[in-house]
Amino acid sequence: MGNMLTAFLYAGVLGAIFAIVYTMNRMTPVPEGCEDLKVSCQGCRDIACGNHPSHNE
Repeated sequence: MGNMLTAFLYAGVLGAIFAIVYTMNRMTPVPEGCEDLKVSCQGCRDIACGNHPSHNE
């Protein structure tokens, strides 16, 4: 029973840390010059990147 309580406490603490960090990240303003990266992206070999020009087709 004690191990289960410890596991739930760890999960709760990790969940709370994630929620706090996620919220702080969402409130951080976008740096100047990075508002629209798709316009300036010439493309690279990383097709999984969301800014890759192949996703505009």
